[in-house]
Amino acid sequence: MKNFMLALILSVAGLFAANARAADLSTVTLFNPAAFETPESIQIDRHGNVYLSMALTGEVRRIAPDGTQVSLAFLPIHPEVQPCGNSFGLPIMGGVALDHQGNAYVSVNSCNVPDIGVWKVTPQGEAGLLAPLPATAAPNGIAYHGGWLYVADTVLGLVWRIHSDGTGTPEVWTNDSLLTPLPIPLTPGPNGLQVFREEVYVSVSSREHVVAFPIRADGSAGPGRVHASGIGLDDFAFDVQGNLYGTTDPFKTLVRIAPDGSKTVLLTEADGLDGPTAAAFGVGKDSKALYVTNAAFPFFPHPDGRRPSLMRYELGVPGHPRP
Repeated sequence: MKNFMLALILSVAGLFAANARAADLSTVTLFNPAAFETPESIQIDRHGNVYLSMALTGEVRRIAPDGTQVSLAFLPIHPEVQPCGNSFGLPIMGGVALDHQGNAYVSVNSCNVPDIGVWKVTPQGEAGLLAPLPATAAPNGIAYHGGWLYVADTVLGLVWRIHSDGTGTPEVWTNDSLLTPLPIPLTPGPNGLQVFREEVYVSVSSREHVVAFPIRADGSAGPGRVHASGIGLDDFAFDVQGNLYGTTDPFKTLVRIAPDGSKTVLLTEADGLDGPTAAAFGVGKDSKALYVTNAAFPFFPHPDGRRPSLMRYELGVPGHPRP
């Protein structure tokens, strides 16, 4: 009888926990998998506008707080160029970053080699190549900080640094061995990238760790350290307490990593996740909500079909303000 009562209590507690989690989670919008709408990266500006990079179409989409959607720009990933000239072997767009003026910076892996690099899109939708990168490069996660762009290179295993005004040439900010990819099929090397408390954090998916590099006073990279290990993340976001919220495409989980490296799975496929690739906190009154992109890439078939979407998860703790 005692064991039965204990099992009943645990079952009821689990039910309440699931209901509480469901109450805090909602789908903001659904995308069309037939049109290859795959939201890869997300940023939210100071006015609450959501910016998404649609990886397989080259679209930069902006969603206003009232839900109005606008195609801000289509960047030239050139799927018609075959054989594809980039190191991925397919046309794909990576991360998106924002500066304080509302300009978007996007990693583009075009099949047309001269278009590979970081593109700038103004709030009016004017697009141009800010910094070309070599055909061997594979720009992915990107973050803006103090006038500079830090870009993870999935294939070369390094971080580029590019001035956001387009002056100078892209420089290798760090090629620390902690970034070196492992030869695992369909598993990127350096993937997501964010700046937190004057350190550049990079998730290295194939090595299943997150590494951090301090930004020195002269702008150079300090020595890398492993912040968390034993988990392959895509992109991520930080709250004000230093917790990291990572997405695990294609494994369909949202994971919280505490400052001490301990991990907690917050959401799974049962909650509606489908290839989550990135996360970002809202702003203002919405600052305690985490927004998660479900890219639902067709590379990983699902028996019930893919479900690309944008989800909102009320966490109760504010996100760290964008640098």
